[in-house]
Amino acid sequence: MNINLITLNTKGRVDFDITPDMSKFKNENIRDLKDIRVNGYIIDNSTSEYEINLHITGKAILKSAINSSDVVLPLDINYEDFIENLVENYKNSSNTLDILPIIWENILLEIPIRAVNSKDKFECNSGEGWEVVSIED
Repeated sequence: MNINLITLNTKGRVDFDITPDMSKFKNENIRDLKDIRVNGYIIDNSTSEYEINLHITGKAILKSAINSSDVVLPLDINYEDFIENLVENYKNSSNTLDILPIIWENILLEIPIRAVNSKDKFECNSGEGWEVVSIED
């Protein structure tokens, strides 16, 4: 998602309501991101800091830690911050600012280390040198 810096600098505020393409943003635990929607605004405070406010919704499809099945994680993220040097860090070209990395960073913060479905079952009860005696233990 590119923000026009000329509009931001002249109006002082850019509002947006977008459905970003997150297809290139994945990692080994995130299989897919669906229905991602971002709305919010960026304000140029005429200082070195920019105020950014994002509301991110959608679903992350994760890999179950038990049997590698799909786990659906609903996303509802509110992010607001003052970012110093926003333009220098996220500048895409001479007149645009790319906020997709900020969106991706905030999605990553919501991903648990291990994801499981409530109905996931261990499919393997023994292996070389080990055996599950009881699931309750």
